[in-house]
Amino acid sequence: MLDELIDLAIKGNKDAVEEIINQLQPLIISSIRKYYNIGKEYEELIQEGNLMILESLKTYDPNKGVHFLGYIKLNLKYLYLNKHKRKIHLSLNEPVGDDGQEIIELLISDNKEAIDIILEDEINAELKKALEKLTKRQREIVILYYVENISIKEISHRLNISYRTVVNIKTKALENLKKYIIG
Repeated sequence: MLDELIDLAIKGNKDAVEEIINQLQPLIISSIRKYYNIGKEYEELIQEGNLMILESLKTYDPNKGVHFLGYIKLNLKYLYLNKHKRKIHLSLNEPVGDDGQEIIELLISDNKEAIDIILEDEINAELKKALEKLTKRQREIVILYYVENISIKEISHRLNISYRTVVNIKTKALENLKKYIIG
């Protein structure tokens, strides 16, 4: 039945062409799902698949020993796979999100998952709020010790206070941070 339709369609029978396109809709849809499953473009992708079938009817040569359905499947596969090659050009300085951060600021090279990045950002924001509630001296010592990785001995020399005072201030700062963050 399909072979007869193909012969008629190749000879220019419009009803046969329409029937082939109708019969091949499931193949088009499965090709889209398999090779380029982007839901918002489905209607456009189906139309492109229909056009590919029309073009394939013009270029199909039964004398080459390839079955028409195999020829169509391959053409649809490459049609949808080539869609991935479209290049989208964005500036790395384009702002994204509510806070207006630029794309370049979001690029991270340590292969973290998106959810990890989001959670880390939320934790950092909470930590920043909590740090602002510390005294100036507590904040200074916490930043020197945890951010700048300076030893307690070096901090005591820099700030001209005793080693024990640095330890006490750092301990009290951590207690306060815990209280501010956890509640």
